[in-house]
Amino acid sequence: MMDKSSFLMVERGNPYERGDVIPLTKPMMVLGRKGQHFHPDIAFDNIFVSRRHAALLYRNGHFSIKDLDSKHGTYVNKERLAPQEEVPLQHGDIIVLAGDLIVLSFSILSMDETMDITPLIKHLAAIETSGGFQLNPFKQEMVYGEDVYAFSEKEYKCMELLIHHQGQFVSKEQLKTYVWPERSCSTDEVPDVSLEELNALIYRVRKKTRNILEIESIRGKGYILQSEDER
Repeated sequence: MMDKSSFLMVERGNPYERGDVIPLTKPMMVLGRKGQHFHPDIAFDNIFVSRRHAALLYRNGHFSIKDLDSKHGTYVNKERLAPQEEVPLQHGDIIVLAGDLIVLSFSILSMDETMDITPLIKHLAAIETSGGFQLNPFKQEMVYGEDVYAFSEKEYKCMELLIHHQGQFVSKEQLKTYVWPERSCSTDEVPDVSLEELNALIYRVRKKTRNILEIESIRGKGYILQSEDER
């Protein structure tokens, strides 16, 4: 079974915002630019990105990236891949498309994976400067000031997604895909999660963070996370 706990985090790349999380949910996901008759799995609005620029591949428990003869190049940790070259990905690797117009970082959150602490520290520092929160995936905790908030695995993943999209709308479909990647999917590729399960998860997270955060429900559609300073 595919491990769906890995994801890309966006540093730069329209239409995504900095800090957006892109879950990796299929054995092959093409990165590129949308065309009239083609829509890549991960699409960027930039004319220097090729229609089929690169592909993320999952085989035998590991991810790799392959350049698809892109015109302006695919880079991993500043090294340009040759056309059709495929290289393995490790936690914290930086992926760049078309010079430095698209910048992404590859992350693994599976507790079964061995992670390098250096990119994790950099990742936590970036979160702290953007919202004052520190997330610790090892302990499944959030630190805000001097307070520490402990979560279950599902609660932590919920908080992580909402914090990465703080002040932005997060749909119920996004939340289900990110928090329950192990669930079988329906025809629309959204995990089979009941409304009761989703509501119970949001209730528990709200209860634990009610002093510092507000999770606003957008009726029938999703949620928006706001800190106490934004209320």
